[in-house]
Amino acid sequence: MNGVSMGTWIKVDDGPIRYAVCGDVVEMELGGQGSGAELVTTEEGLSNLLREGTAALHELRRKRHG
Repeated sequence: MNGVSMGTWIKVDDGPIRYAVCGDVVEMELGGQGSGAELVTTEEGLSNLLREGTAALHELRRKRHG
């Protein structure tokens, strides 16, 4: 599988985030069982998410705090 198989909007705040390593993927639960969303990533996908998320966090903080 390549890319994203579904499009959706998810807002992540200070709610719980849990993960489990299952074979060669990571399953992440955002917001709590039954009331949130689940994200499944490969190692490459998780690396990409963390790299881009870190860049986005730095930009957000720079813009908010000058």
